[in-house]
Amino acid sequence: MKRYILFASSLIVTALVMAQGAHDFKINEVSVSVPLCCQMQTEADSAAVCCDAGPVEGYRDEYGDMPSWIEIVNTSYSTHDIRSCYLTTNRAVLNKDLSAPERIEMMSLIPKGDARTNLEAKQRIVFFADGKINRGTLHTNFTLTPGEENWIALYDGNGVDLLDSLTVPVLEPGHSYARIYNKEQDAFVWIDATPDQVTPDAPNEFGENTDDKTAEWKKNDPHGVAMTIIAMGIVFGCLILLFVFFYIFGWILNRIAKLKRVQGIKQISEAGEKIVVMAKEGAETKGIEMENYVAAIGLALYEYMGNEHDVESGVLTIEHHATTWESKEHLMRHTPEIHHNH
Repeated sequence: MKRYILFASSLIVTALVMAQGAHDFKINEVSVSVPLCCQMQTEADSAAVCCDAGPVEGYRDEYGDMPSWIEIVNTSYSTHDIRSCYLTTNRAVLNKDLSAPERIEMMSLIPKGDARTNLEAKQRIVFFADGKINRGTLHTNFTLTPGEENWIALYDGNGVDLLDSLTVPVLEPGHSYARIYNKEQDAFVWIDATPDQVTPDAPNEFGENTDDKTAEWKKNDPHGVAMTIIAMGIVFGCLILLFVFFYIFGWILNRIAKLKRVQGIKQISEAGEKIVVMAKEGAETKGIEMENYVAAIGLALYEYMGNEHDVESGVLTIEHHATTWESKEHLMRHTPEIHHNH
């Protein structure tokens, strides 16, 4: 029974930890693909250009294509695996009356077994929305539509908990919709990032709008003086706290040891006093402690004065009663009779 309880507890704790880690995943940047005629071709190609701004260079997948892509970031400072989560562009999944299996049928699964889905602290991963799941883990079963708004949602592995969602507005070719930290608002906001600001699989940091505390610290303290003072202060503060703790702890231990020694000395002193009394009064009490001796005398006097027993006359009366048991005839052995045969 204990093993079953321990196993169930482990499963519950694991589920809670995984659920907590899943909520750290956020959609960080989205780019919608442009028509093929707008995509920059290789030098060997001579495709016509149909974009006003000329051919656009985008983020290519492992097959050399430039499909739409969705970047997800692990916002925590610990490692979490995004496997078994779901991506979708179907708003029908928002229907609360749907069961988990019905909702999962409308979504694209992030499969297990790929080391790239295990994201470390602040690490990002890019999924290609090209509708070609046969190309691997990083490809979804849906596409994003150029020239229209696209709704994207990230769901937990249970198919019920919505982790993050956003609506991507209509973007110009080569642009992306990026999540950045705004210092003035002290919050994350979404902006229309120009081609020179698009950062797939990299932090979205534009000018002063960055949540990189290290960079901000370097700017405010270029020589590291404040960092040194704070670090040394923390070290010496911890040492002082340790000294105070061990000093108080040692005083408590010494106090307990002294109390035990006092109790031991007291017991030895009491035993010595008894020995001295026995030595002085040994002849009279014959080695018995005076307290026991006095107690025995007092008990005897109490019983005597309290008349605990009946008063006897002191006269013994014996009367003779004749019985067959005292007959001498029964006490003597009979002589056997001798019979002679003729």
